[in-house]
Amino acid sequence: MDADLLHEQAYLKQTCALIQRSLSELLTILDDEQEKIREARQELQENQPAFADDRDKQTETAQYLSGLQTQLAAYQAYTDRFKKLNLLRSSPYFGRIDFAEDGQRPETYYIGRASLRDPLTFQIQVCDWRTPMASLFYRAIPGQASFMAPGGEVSGDLTRKRQYEIEDGDLLFFFDTDFHIKDGVLKKLLSQKASAQMKAIVESLEEAQDRLIRRKSRVLLIQGPAGSGKTSLAMHRAAYLMYQGLTSKLSANNILVVSPSALFAQYIAGVLPDLGEKNVVSVVFDEMLVALLHNKRIQSKGQFLESLMAVSEYRSLLKRGIEFKTSATFLTILDRLLAGLPRPYPKLNIQALYRELFQDGEGFRRLAEGLALPGDTEEIRRATAERLDAKTLYYDDAAVLAYLTLKLKGAGLYPNIKQVLVDEAQDYYPLHYELFRLLFPGAKFTILGDVNQTLEKQENISFYEQVAAILRKPSSTLVVMDKSFRCTSEILEFSAKFIPGGADIRSFNRSGDRPELCALPNPDALCDRIAAEANACLEKGYATVGLICKTEKNALSLHKRLKERLAIQLVRKEGAAELRGVLLLPIYMSKGLEFDAVVVCDADEDTYGDDDDKKLLYIACTRALHRLSLYCAGKLSKLVR
Repeated sequence: MDADLLHEQAYLKQTCALIQRSLSELLTILDDEQEKIREARQELQENQPAFADDRDKQTETAQYLSGLQTQLAAYQAYTDRFKKLNLLRSSPYFGRIDFAEDGQRPETYYIGRASLRDPLTFQIQVCDWRTPMASLFYRAIPGQASFMAPGGEVSGDLTRKRQYEIEDGDLLFFFDTDFHIKDGVLKKLLSQKASAQMKAIVESLEEAQDRLIRRKSRVLLIQGPAGSGKTSLAMHRAAYLMYQGLTSKLSANNILVVSPSALFAQYIAGVLPDLGEKNVVSVVFDEMLVALLHNKRIQSKGQFLESLMAVSEYRSLLKRGIEFKTSATFLTILDRLLAGLPRPYPKLNIQALYRELFQDGEGFRRLAEGLALPGDTEEIRRATAERLDAKTLYYDDAAVLAYLTLKLKGAGLYPNIKQVLVDEAQDYYPLHYELFRLLFPGAKFTILGDVNQTLEKQENISFYEQVAAILRKPSSTLVVMDKSFRCTSEILEFSAKFIPGGADIRSFNRSGDRPELCALPNPDALCDRIAAEANACLEKGYATVGLICKTEKNALSLHKRLKERLAIQLVRKEGAAELRGVLLLPIYMSKGLEFDAVVVCDADEDTYGDDDDKKLLYIACTRALHRLSLYCAGKLSKLVR
């Protein structure tokens, strides 16, 4: 072991020195390239043609411009390489395999987030984690093993797999393992404090996740419980697809992530750069509707959810309305409406056409003839007709208008997209997937969700079959994950009781404190308790404390009382200044996020009273990594008790 330790320390020192030397050389090259670009721009400016008909000068200018573009491309390539090397400086690699191809001697390969080659010896010092060879690290066990290379299958003998923990260029520990990288590093990861952004640690990948990352299905559907690593998997898949894009022409602007909120987009913004790639295009679904309809007065999904979760006489009608207007039945009505329009299309006011559909009761019933309609269709029709005269367009009506717009005018908003990743997939309705199909006709899809984390509807596993049928791709694969890595066993066991089949979710078996339940006599006492708990968590060294309320209205009210007691950041739909410290936010904005500690701040009988609220509690509680508390003023909800 002493000889091994000396060897590993020497290899790390050699690797770090190579990285530093390469970075210094690149800095010199970048300075030279900048000077060349400056000179080329100056020459271009000096050689601009004085007259529009000066053809010789125009040809000369075009040549200067072409040279400048070549230099800019070279400068960008050097910049990208510098960023990738900089990633390796703190932790150059996390794994090692020793592999002997059939009939040859064993060779050692170190695996990291980007590749590194010694320019003097041409020796590969570190292999990129996405190379075919590196798949042995995730999938194989010592003994006979094989991997698929571009030239075909390569078989041989895997003699060693080793894992490392390296921080700031120092080797903290390493160990050999007989199985794929798994609990050793992940256990250490989960016992640490969570950073504001997702921990982009490739070594936490399991064999099954690695297979999903490299899967070639045109539609990959992934169902997984809270904390199962779905979002991390999606980001790694995006990075892998870009790596593969070196040969298949897939680049960052060919991949689109559909995010559930601006806060979530902010949360994952730094993940891909940490994995060695540029960030991909990320868009919130609300933004897609605004871009499609050229209308900024559209109710956001957050505002819509607020109205659905608020206790009012209109709540049930709103819920039934969106279920109907995003259903396959209503889609048939819309298609019949479009089929009846004259060809070629005249200049149509699509919103007026849609309004007329709901205002004309007889015409609506004629289009719906032979279809099985809900019993309250007439009530939904009248309510929709009334609100379509308002200045603000409701969220569900905006989706319908987007569908009509795409059918009448065609797509073209995202022409370069070849791969679409949809997170929190369970929150979208059939009509939304019709929009995705029309917007991205030639793209492949990775769809990730959890049917137990819906906010305003009920779903089961058949949801994914419906999605696959709508997208109409030649091949689709559904994978069900059942293991949660985020929460302690105590938090997961408590949270799982809110959902049917929760007992089937397997925990990583990391122990911690039991969730704390506490009913306070009045709002002031509640605020004192929340402030004390948040400060205690910060003193323990927790980087993030999430104070979660059912609605934004509740969060705003609590913020007024808490801001004098506690340094707190109220998170709005635009995102947050920094995802650290104490953050106060509604449940729907917390989806996809995680915090070291979570306090559910309004767990009373009036706020969480019916069965729909069980899933909200499941979502809120599973945001916690290490510590969970549920407080209220008054009586604790029976769902919690």
